Amino acid sequence: MSELSKTKTEADAEVEVETKAEADSNVGDSNCPAEPQYNRNITILIDTNGFMIPVQFGIDIFSELRRLGFTKFLTIPAVISELEKLSKTLKGNDRIAARVALQLSKQCEVPSDSLRRTVSGKYADDIIIESAVKYSVCVLTNDAGLRQKLMSKDVVVVSMRQTNRLDIITQK
Repeated sequence: MSELSKTKTEADAEVEVETKAEADSNVGDSNCPAEPQYNRNITILIDTNGFMIPVQFGIDIFSELRRLGFTKFLTIPAVISELEKLSKTLKGNDRIAARVALQLSKQCEVPSDSLRRTVSGKYADDIIIESAVKYSVCVLTNDAGLRQKLMSKDVVVVSMRQTNRLDIITQK
């Protein structure tokens, strides 16, 4: 092995050890209940209308989200409940969109602690905002009102641009 490759390999190993040490130091103290740790740079929570984009606009949301750098996809029970309700009550293409959206939601992780939450008395949007802040994740939504509320809480939002792609929204 050449001296240059050996040095590079040793440097890579040191960086890996430092990164692991930093990750271990960020775990939190033992008095706190264990919660899933999500990285804001790679994790995104998908809203109800975000799941309906593929049928309504022909955009592959998962490919677009990966293009933007997201690798982990979340949803919450409130979104799944809303999709179930819409798939039964809507008509025509909207009903098809809701049914496809319900299937797409199965590709997402549902945070284990969110299963204990009750949805009654709270709107899905409120639970989305609360979850985005709690897990420090971005949100995919095409809902203008929700987008503004999220941005006011400094949550990064991904939304549709020009009806043919997704993009990170930076305006408040």
